Formats: sequence, structure tokens, C-alpha cells
Amino acid sequence: MSEILIKVRGSHSVEVPPEVGVVHAEVRSAGASPEIVLERIRHEVARVREKLERLESDGVVGRFVIQQARTSVDRDGPKGRDRLEVVHRASVWFWAEFVDFEELGVWVGRSAEEEGVQVREISWRLTKESQLNTERGVRQEAVRQAKVRAQDYADALDLGPVSVRSINDVGFPRDVAYASMAVGPEVEMAPDLAFRPDDITVYAEVEAAFAVGS
Repeated sequence: MSEILIKVRGSHSVEVPPEVGVVHAEVRSAGASPEIVLERIRHEVARVREKLERLESDGVVGRFVIQQARTSVDRDGPKGRDRLEVVHRASVWFWAEFVDFEELGVWVGRSAEEEGVQVREISWRLTKESQLNTERGVRQEAVRQAKVRAQDYADALDLGPVSVRSINDVGFPRDVAYASMAVGPEVEMAPDLAFRPDDITVYAEVEAAFAVGS
């Protein structure tokens, strides 16, 4: 009997609780004087850095990054006025990786009460080690599922055991590798927040070809 090729797909997914919450936030300042605006934002950024460094030393924050200040100038005022006031603005974006979700909720709630700090988004993910280990297990199970499917076809035709000829990794969709949520103005009403993020879906899919016969 000539060789018969059976081409199939195999997939597998698992739901895993997130281990890291990443807060994406911004420090903003605006005013008529560039000197005052920059001094104010330096003060706010120093205060944010001090708090994050303390949380980092306590093991609550894994790491954080504060970016460089961005400045702009525009004109503001009621429509119809001949002369609009010059407004100087400055902003600094930063993010912090929290490994303690209870403390994350406390930090976000209290930051919302502070003038000039705006929390934009919170994303959830696994640690690098957990992500790699979970992906490895999911990939292996996807391959096993592909072999089971190919063997099912072979058994239906009494062709005997299958042997692999090729495997193509379709990959991990980015939209299921992490989860995120936007943070709106309603956060300002909650001093301490309790976040209960959804589980993260880790998914793998493979295309494989198996042969039977000789």
C-alpha cells in the first residue's frame, strides 16, 4: 500500500489566574507659566517615584518605569474670545508591575484622589517563567491532540498506526495572552479598589501531517 498522508490541526487552551497587574498611568500638569508647570510635575513625579520605590522594596511591585516628560503649548479659553490664554502643559507616563493585587487596588484608589495623577489602564499577565512553562505544556498537548485526530481518521479506515511527517506551529494569538481593562473617571469615587481579574487564556494550535502505509 502506498503511503497515505493525513493532514490535521490540533489545539489546546488553559485558563490561568494572572500573576502580575501592570498599571499604566500619567502625571499631568498645566498652567500659564512653563517654569511653574515643570516644577509642579517634577514634584509629582518625585512623589510617585518615592512611593513606587517603597513598594518595590516591600516586594509589592516587581519593577516600574518612568518615562521622560513631554511638554506642549496651546491656547485655551471660551469660544468667541479674541485672545485666548496660553496654556503650558507637561505630562509623564509611567507603568508599574504589581505582584500583590490587593495593594494594587489600594494604590490605584488612592492615586485617583491625588491631583495630577491619572490611571489609564491596567493589564494582567503571567510572570515570564509561568508564561513559558504554560505555553510549553499547551503546545505539547496541541501536538498530542493532532496525533489523536489523525489516528482517529486512520482507525476509521483500518490503516494502522500513524507516524508524523511535519508539524507547523500556528502560534499564540496575542489577544488571549493577556487581559486588560481601561480605567475611567468612576475610579475617583473608590478610595480602595478590589480587583478580581479574569483568568488568562493560553492557547496553541498546530498543523500536522501524519502518514500511514508504506
